[in-house]
Amino acid sequence: MFFLISELSSNFGILLIVILLISNHKIFKQMILKEDMDLTAKLFLSFLFGGLGIAATYTGVDILGAIANTRELSIILGGLLGGPFVGTVSGLIAGIHRYAIDPNGVTSLPCGITTVIGGVFSGYLYTKTEFRERWKSGILAGLVIVSLNMLLVLLMTKPFELALQIVKTILIPMELINTIGIVAILLLTENLFRNKDVSAAKQAEIALDIADKTMPYFLNPNKDSYMQICRIISKHAEADDVLISNKINPVASSRKLTDEENRIVKDIIKSVEVLNSDNVIQINDLTQKYKKFKYKSLAASPIFENNKIIGYLLIFFNRNEKLAYKEQVLFQRLSRLISTQFELVRIQQLKKEASRSEIKALQNQINPHFLFNALNTLISFVRVKPDEARELVVNLSDFLRYNIENSMKLININEELKHVQSYVSIEQARFGDRISVGYDIDDTLVCNIPALSIQPLVENSIKHGMNVNLQAEINRRIEIKISIQKKDYGTVEVVVQDDGIGISSTVIENLYLDRMSEKNIGLSNVHNRLKLIYGEGLDITRLEKGTKISFHLREDSVDEYILSGVKYELFNH
Repeated sequence: MFFLISELSSNFGILLIVILLISNHKIFKQMILKEDMDLTAKLFLSFLFGGLGIAATYTGVDILGAIANTRELSIILGGLLGGPFVGTVSGLIAGIHRYAIDPNGVTSLPCGITTVIGGVFSGYLYTKTEFRERWKSGILAGLVIVSLNMLLVLLMTKPFELALQIVKTILIPMELINTIGIVAILLLTENLFRNKDVSAAKQAEIALDIADKTMPYFLNPNKDSYMQICRIISKHAEADDVLISNKINPVASSRKLTDEENRIVKDIIKSVEVLNSDNVIQINDLTQKYKKFKYKSLAASPIFENNKIIGYLLIFFNRNEKLAYKEQVLFQRLSRLISTQFELVRIQQLKKEASRSEIKALQNQINPHFLFNALNTLISFVRVKPDEARELVVNLSDFLRYNIENSMKLININEELKHVQSYVSIEQARFGDRISVGYDIDDTLVCNIPALSIQPLVENSIKHGMNVNLQAEINRRIEIKISIQKKDYGTVEVVVQDDGIGISSTVIENLYLDRMSEKNIGLSNVHNRLKLIYGEGLDITRLEKGTKISFHLREDSVDEYILSGVKYELFNH
């Protein structure tokens, strides 16, 4: 008996090797999780397990003309792992083969029949069992199919005494090896998958955790923030030091480098640069070349921008480190993560620079005709209305100072309203009572607003609502209402409405399609800046008489959307 168990166990080893070989293939995951497989995958598994069944027949042990083997083990595994199709087809392959190679054998027919039934039965159990419980079905299938095989041998083999002797000899060894083998391999496959899954999940968790913790530092790029990024990566990667470099110099490190260490790191970067690899580079025995360097090994992974290497993530260890595949993948993901973060920061900075440019354009767009008309009005007032001339000078001075000093800020909404009043006073000095402006302001509001957001809308109402460029409209009057009220969810609605000639539908369409003409740049600037800050711009409605322009801002607005304009260049050589 022990000899027979030993011989049958060797076939079990072949199955283990096959399982290990396919464990890295996509089909392995499909088998474990019972995912849908295409016909090609099913045929592959059918011939694989059917072939293993045939191999088990050839490597079996001859017992009184019968062949003691692990054929049922292979077929039952095929059904429990691959499903009904795989179980049935592999059973047919191995069963027909068993009968065909020895049609007159004493147990050929019952063994062939049992093999086919084993494939069908295990495929049926596949449909009724969750993958974590398949080992239980394996016990059932192993016991049932081997017992059925022995029963058929007793019923179909002649003489009966020979059949009985065969069953007595091989029943227990085959029951043990087939049943234990099925359970062992099913548990092994589940553990292999679970370990791979856990390993992948852990890597993903590390990468996501690093991304989550480093994001705030990427949003405010400077040497200190990049040092914090290196420290976070060092902690999670279980490294002794982490550096970010360009292609020549270290940019940031998880700790401050000495002058000697800085020189050594520069030389190491040159060595890494010479290798010019897109993958993780590993260098050991650093202390042999650099006697004063404390780290023995490093892993270097390139940082990309527009598919070009612009620097490296350098991970140092105090020991010679042989990186496993999962560690190489992790370090590669970290460098790709940094590459992506840098790209996102760059895009964000470009947005902010675009916003700065737009605001500068608006600042520089002080209409020369407006200044010319204001100065002409001032000249005429100096002679006949000196008091009003002094007031006009103050308003003009306040207007110009506001445009210059506050163009890059979020300011208190009351300051913007004072600016509007200065502008309106200048225009009223020119047009007199033909311009009327009313204010409906919530006095309890305390919020900030992008500078030059309301005044350009009022200017648009006066300039285009009165159509002041046409001589025929010289006596036109206009009434403007400015409303600022608190709404739900911490938002504030700003409305500028006039009873002028009304904005054209073409201008509204062009504004939303971002194809405004230069003469409407003020309106376009306000609209685009509001979209950058709050996600939505102006809402313009042409009324039966006049125009209504509104927008929403948040009470908790802060001055973060515009930086000082000094951008820290990480890879500035």
